[in-house]
Amino acid sequence: MSSFSSSSSSSSDEKLTRVAIIKTEKCKPKKCNQECRRQCPVVRLGKLCIEVTPQSKIAFISETLCIGCGICVKKCPFEAIAIINLPKSLEREQTHRYGPNSFKLHRLPMPRPGQILGLVGTNGIGKSTALKILAGKQKPNLGRFETPPDWAEILVHFRGSELQNYFTKILEDNLKAIIKPQYVDHIPKAVKGKVIEIMNSKNQLNNLEVTMTELDLNHIGDRDVENLSGGELQRWFNFFCIFLSPHTSD
Repeated sequence: MSSFSSSSSSSSDEKLTRVAIIKTEKCKPKKCNQECRRQCPVVRLGKLCIEVTPQSKIAFISETLCIGCGICVKKCPFEAIAIINLPKSLEREQTHRYGPNSFKLHRLPMPRPGQILGLVGTNGIGKSTALKILAGKQKPNLGRFETPPDWAEILVHFRGSELQNYFTKILEDNLKAIIKPQYVDHIPKAVKGKVIEIMNSKNQLNNLEVTMTELDLNHIGDRDVENLSGGELQRWFNFFCIFLSPHTSD
C-alpha cells in the first residue's frame, strides 16, 4: 500500500486538477517575507508559479504551474493558502468561480418536486452560491470569471440534464424560487410595520387564517416586526417562503 512505482504516481497525478485558494482576508504580503514565493520549487526553476511582492495586495498562484507540493501552504505565516487536488474530470463541470485563486463550485444539486434537498458543509464551500444560482439570483459563469457566458451558452452546458429544463423554467418565469434569509435578525432593518398588515398584503393564496394557525403566529399579528424574537421571525418568514405561491423554496 505504501509503495508505488514512479509511472503509477505520474499517471495518478495526471488525473488530478489543482485548485489554489488564497484567503484574501489572511494574505498580507506587506507583513511577511513572501515565504510562499521564496520557498516554491517551481519558482526556483525560473517559472512564475507564485507572483507576489511586498507591494502586492494579495499573492497569485498559477494553478497550471503548481505541482501540489504544499510547501507554500506550510510556509505561509498567516495560513492564507490552500492547495486542493480534485479529479480532473471535474474541470469540465465547473459551475461558478468568483476570481483567480478563489473557490470553485463544481456541479449543482438538483431540486425535485415533492422532495426536500439539504445542503450541508462548512463555511465557504459554496452553499449560498449554489442556492443563489438555483434561485436565478446569480448567473453561473462556468468558471470563466473574466469572460462569463450568456444564458444561451449556459443552457447548452447543461444540455441533456435535469438542470437544463430547470433553468429554462426559471428564465421563462414558469418556476419561482424563494430564499429565506440566513440571518433573520436582519429582517427588521429592511421590513417595517405591523405583522398582520404585511401578511395581508402578501397573502397571494388567500389562506391567512390557516397559515397563521399552522405557523403559530396568531399571537404576534398586532406586533411590529422589530419587536419579534428570533424564533418568531423564523416562523413569520416561513410564511413568505411557503405561502407566496412559490414552486420551490429554501
